[in-house]
Amino acid sequence: MILVFMMPMFATGSPNYSLVGNASAADACNGDIEPVLWNQTVGRSALVPHYNYYDMYWGFGDYDDDGKKGRDHESQQFPSEAREPTELNPEEEWMYRNWDGGSQLEPLTSNHHATMLVGNDSIGALRVNLSAQHRTTICISLQSLNETEDDYSADVYLMTTSEYDRYTELYYSYHSENSFYWDIAESLSEVSPEWRSMDFTGWRTYRDAHQYESVDEINFALNLDGPESYTPLFGSEQWQNFYIVIDTWDNNHDSDSPAPGVVTAADVTIITTERSFILPNYTVALAFLLMMIGVAIFPFILNARYMKSGLEQAENMPNSGLVPSLERPAELPPITGDERPAEQKSYPSIESNKET
Repeated sequence: MILVFMMPMFATGSPNYSLVGNASAADACNGDIEPVLWNQTVGRSALVPHYNYYDMYWGFGDYDDDGKKGRDHESQQFPSEAREPTELNPEEEWMYRNWDGGSQLEPLTSNHHATMLVGNDSIGALRVNLSAQHRTTICISLQSLNETEDDYSADVYLMTTSEYDRYTELYYSYHSENSFYWDIAESLSEVSPEWRSMDFTGWRTYRDAHQYESVDEINFALNLDGPESYTPLFGSEQWQNFYIVIDTWDNNHDSDSPAPGVVTAADVTIITTERSFILPNYTVALAFLLMMIGVAIFPFILNARYMKSGLEQAENMPNSGLVPSLERPAELPPITGDERPAEQKSYPSIESNKET
């Protein structure tokens, strides 16, 4: 079984389908780059501290002249000076007003490059629809547009739509003076992985692994087992897009980077490679099922071989001195010397033995 699992490491086929090839492919960020078709193949969104999407739901905005509830810069939740963008917030208005996307993107099957400007204490995200027929390599390089004496770093995450929704809830709660949600999340901080799925205040990255914190450059690759979808307990199946997140705010993770206080320039390169051979999803379960069956029947096979080896040795041994078994009748040794029947033979009596 060990040799079977290690076989892909020594495969001589295409490097795209061996473990060694995948590791080196994460550094291959070159290819034929095509222009980005915004909101068709790639979407752009942002979260900024001077705009809170949940104002209209939490009810902290003032009423307009026509009596309808609306968002007002003079609400009690944020002072007017805190709601106005500064020079550290280069995001355009359409990015953070339509952060949840809306349009369905085409599967990503081509190579693209984009540069995002992410403000301080903000979030910049690229929304893509990853294809299960392609391996996707994502290369990100971060740098500061402003001079800073300290070492610059930020956080990079990969999330699905449902994971990104919970992430944005925590961001908006943190930037609200009237929400208690952030206090609970901060008190819990990072929950252990075995309990993370039960934490209603927590958020996770894709496969609970694609989180790269306090970095200025990162390359990673991933293969999808199939189309990413989510089926809630009550409701129909929901399609999941992917968000490549550049995080420049101090979230509730213990090891994340704090707000750098500068504008971040993120160069994101996405390279896709078509996969010619894709194993079905059930192959993993089938492999472990065969392993468990092998473990269960191994004692019976060992016992049967042990019993059979004893019979083989008995057949090859001479006929003298054999121990009778269920499959072999008792055999008497040949009679030599006095061939009289046992009842005609005379044996010394007890008295003669005493005299002797």
